[in-house]
Amino acid sequence: MTTVSIHGNKTQKIVFTERIIPILSVIGTVAILAWVLWFSRYGIDFTDESFYLVWIANPFQYSLSATQFGFVYHPLYKLLDGNIAALRQTNILISFGLTWALVDIFFKTVFGTKAFERLSRLVMSSAIAVAAVAYPVFAGFWLPTPSYNSLALQALLIVASGLLLADATASRRAIFGWILIGVGGWLAFMAKPTTAAALALCVSLYLVATEKLIVRFVAISLAVTISLLTLSALIIDGSISSFVDRLKGGVEVGRILGAGHTLAEIFRLDNFFLDGHTKLLLGVSTAVIFLSVYCSQAKNKLTRFVGLVLSITSALLILAIITRIFRLPLAADGFQGLLLCAVPFAVILAGLAIYKFEGIFQTSRHHWALALVFLVFPYAYAFGSGDNYWSFGANAGIFWILASLVFMKKIALSPQCPALFLAVGFSVQSITVALVQAGMETPYRQPQPLHSNNYEITVGPSGSTLILPQSFGKYIAEAMDVAALSGFKKGTPVIDLTGRSPGILYAIGASNIGQAWTIGGYPGSEALAVAMLRKSACQELSIAWLLVEPEGPRAVSPTILSSFGANVVTDFEVVGKFMTAKGAGVAMTGCSASRTAKQ
Repeated sequence: MTTVSIHGNKTQKIVFTERIIPILSVIGTVAILAWVLWFSRYGIDFTDESFYLVWIANPFQYSLSATQFGFVYHPLYKLLDGNIAALRQTNILISFGLTWALVDIFFKTVFGTKAFERLSRLVMSSAIAVAAVAYPVFAGFWLPTPSYNSLALQALLIVASGLLLADATASRRAIFGWILIGVGGWLAFMAKPTTAAALALCVSLYLVATEKLIVRFVAISLAVTISLLTLSALIIDGSISSFVDRLKGGVEVGRILGAGHTLAEIFRLDNFFLDGHTKLLLGVSTAVIFLSVYCSQAKNKLTRFVGLVLSITSALLILAIITRIFRLPLAADGFQGLLLCAVPFAVILAGLAIYKFEGIFQTSRHHWALALVFLVFPYAYAFGSGDNYWSFGANAGIFWILASLVFMKKIALSPQCPALFLAVGFSVQSITVALVQAGMETPYRQPQPLHSNNYEITVGPSGSTLILPQSFGKYIAEAMDVAALSGFKKGTPVIDLTGRSPGILYAIGASNIGQAWTIGGYPGSEALAVAMLRKSACQELSIAWLLVEPEGPRAVSPTILSSFGANVVTDFEVVGKFMTAKGAGVAMTGCSASRTAKQ
């Protein structure tokens, strides 16, 4: 008698398990996007974020500006009928779409079209592109409204795509790349001229290093940039000379304010300070990601299975954080965005462990140049900011990730190539979702986590519905009631001397005089307020209302009204008072009074 045995096919089991990973990756990407878009309806900051809204809503009202982001986003604002949530959502999707396109182009350019199937490449690139969704968590806080920061990032993404497509030989693909470089350069200038200058230097050095500095092709990029800038100048100010005056005035505004934007102050490297908890998270994240990437390339099936388990665990962690089953404790210290560095650290270490130094030595000069330019892009993004460059630059951390992947070119020859990049994708998703969760827990200058908000209110000239904390909702409602009972009409000019309330002016539909935000708390705040009031039309000043907060921490002195011959006691009458909500700007309360000019 003989024994008959049946043996299962372990290979098929492994293959079946590996097929689950791309599906989980897609689920993770969609879940993160849906999560961030959903919470775009929640919260508002009365200072910086409201300043962005005021600028975008009516950028033509202000004659001086160093950044022109308001003009770029204004058509989008009008198209969406001023809906704040829709504006945030659209901007997030634009950043994600541009990043997805960049990563996809990166894979095709660096690894070749034969390295992956098209569907597989799209899945991998979308997972890694999720890093762009962390952009609303600016310096560790939730600030999703479009701004010069988001526009600068979008400009870098477009330029990076152009650099990958541009070539020294004429082709439709290459010409399109040169055009993209021009478009991105224009957007960078409109966002932050300092970023545009740093970007121009990076691109020039890259083109020299890769022997792509062909005059006739560079001329295409320059022609596109100059044409778009000229068109912008004509639309915004009617002439190039007036546009130049606007820019000069914007620089002068920064000088008067004393906010730290002088030439001597912007050329710096800055230090970063990671507390013990963040260092531990960075170390653990790097180790786990390294293990996941390394195991994905192992020849041993059991080791590869460990990699699969780690990827599945990452997917479960992502869903657990989104559904608030699990909360990763991250301190909002401004440097938590550097956790994204765990991905490039782990990728480089895994590359060295798998291929020793062979992969790096086989890297071409073109790819070395690409890695270096991507490494520097976050600095170009931060260049000119008054904030810490490391904290600020982490918003463009996707470029650090791509820089590290350049050295994995040898992986294109391996049948396990998709597995490695899916492992990287899960890693990016996990860190991104942790960063976004931390931002939602500590929204910028707001008193509570976003998920705790429960006060639905309609704000702004177009009537946008937002879900706010009770204190913020009642604060806005009270201000709107005072304005309505006093006969305030939308579009009426208001001089804001609170130094921190452009959000209240936007909520009641007021027209901010002189500046989109009469900002207080800086050495030159009062001098700047006087300078801008003197530039305002006499007709506006004669009918202007006044918003003051005498005990406010950023209050601007009413004595500046004498710059146009007015006096707060004799020329204005009190029409209402309300209390500033705790956390509206800073964690203090103050008394705000609205006054209207006597006729």
